[in-house]
Amino acid sequence: MAESSTVPLPTAAAARLSGWLSHLGISPLAFDDTLSLINPLLTVHRLNARIVARQVETGTATTLVLQAGPAFKGFQPGQFVMIGVTINGVRHRRAYSPRMVEGHANRFAITVQRQPGGLVSNHLNDKARVGQFIEIEQAGGSFTLPSPLPAEVLLIAGGSGITPSMAMLEHLQRHFPKTKATLIYFARSRDDRIFAKALDKLATSWSGFQYVAIDSVANTPSDNTGRPSTAQAPATAQQVLDAELLGRVVPNWTKVPAYCCGPAPLMDTARALWKEAGVSTRLTLEAFAPARPSGDPHARHEVRIVRDAVAQSFQAPGDQTLLIAGETAGLSIKHGCRQGICHECTCRLNHGSVRDLTSGERIDGEGQPIRLCVSSAMSDLDLESLN
Repeated sequence: MAESSTVPLPTAAAARLSGWLSHLGISPLAFDDTLSLINPLLTVHRLNARIVARQVETGTATTLVLQAGPAFKGFQPGQFVMIGVTINGVRHRRAYSPRMVEGHANRFAITVQRQPGGLVSNHLNDKARVGQFIEIEQAGGSFTLPSPLPAEVLLIAGGSGITPSMAMLEHLQRHFPKTKATLIYFARSRDDRIFAKALDKLATSWSGFQYVAIDSVANTPSDNTGRPSTAQAPATAQQVLDAELLGRVVPNWTKVPAYCCGPAPLMDTARALWKEAGVSTRLTLEAFAPARPSGDPHARHEVRIVRDAVAQSFQAPGDQTLLIAGETAGLSIKHGCRQGICHECTCRLNHGSVRDLTSGERIDGEGQPIRLCVSSAMSDLDLESLN
């Protein structure tokens, strides 16, 4: 699709004009609706991006290149951008890790891995086409490289958890090539390895980059495709993340800032390794898929949640997140990414106990904030929405 020749209204001026009009009763969203009739990329409150390219990465992953408008503020490598799509009349939002596209202002790429039963991921893989517009939000998240940048970093990825790591690697190679970077990347096979060719090329062109590609289903949950699970796969495919591997690949791994993104089993293993070594603060984790509770499916806990002075109740099984349990009961619960990233489903836990699925820790009700999408009930609960 050809680039628009429309000269964009300066973003700051558009925002000021929207503010003036709001005093006349014209809402910011109505202002955006008017701008979108001229060009959807001109909006300043509810942002849009146009799909300008599409590339199949693997049999289950597709990269979409998005052109955002001038109101988009950019991002740091490793951050996420919320993507909004409407499916059967319902708007859904998910978080994806953007990668910079050099040579084009406000242009970035996201890679979408199909998730079993994933409504949005399957929709984007099947339905997204060049020329379409989708809603986006400003970037967020703290899964970013430290400042000042250290001399060496360690990245660990599993499956589609490679996407924020790839954004970091491309940034380092372009702007800080003297930084030493190591990537340990677990995938079921080379055919499942997103960016396989790009990573091979990066490893040959960047002397400071050490690339360790591991074909293994270890640290990986079943993908519901019928392919072998950890218990079924041959022993040759069972390389795991452990201290021996880390010591061999990065002998000083306990002293290097480390970033891990991937399936829950991989991140649980990394968390335990860094904790055992007494260097938990050097490890940063990021989930790329919704956490899955492992509690008793027959347990039923009464949950009361108050939002805007209105109380609603539902029952939560031990093997569901509080968000899914509430939705299953028919409640409309404010949420965003469903991955524990955006914090839109955050509630105050006034009474009861939950399991935080990102850390595995038990949280008891004394007013602590919890995220419904990554928490499961361990008792009856009394909650208060914070959004």
